[in-house]
Amino acid sequence: MGSAMSALGLVVLTVSCSGGSTETSTAEQPRSASATGSTGSTPGAKPFEVYTHCGIESARIHGRWWHAEPPLYNKARSGPPAGWGDPYQPGTLTMQSADRAIFEALGQQVVFVPAPDNQPVRICD
Repeated sequence: MGSAMSALGLVVLTVSCSGGSTETSTAEQPRSASATGSTGSTPGAKPFEVYTHCGIESARIHGRWWHAEPPLYNKARSGPPAGWGDPYQPGTLTMQSADRAIFEALGQQVVFVPAPDNQPVRICD
């Protein structure tokens, strides 16, 4: 767990989704959230607020893009799951390893793994 866990002092999580042009730069993503708490070697969940407007597909963690496996949507696959906030949902993020993070909110979990191309799945309008 080494450096991935000790570097957890400041983690940015932004979730993007589909709906429009993929030409939008990542700088135009909506508000992101930061982890709070200890930077020690003890793993644990950190509070997060994620962007959910078009569903949960991608997240920006430790300065790179991660993909949800599988993505989490409402029944129409056009937004967040039933009961989740729109456009944001507070929850927690747990770094399980250098290549696995878990976001949890309202009793549901989303597993994130590093994106092979360091790009979001899509950009939400």
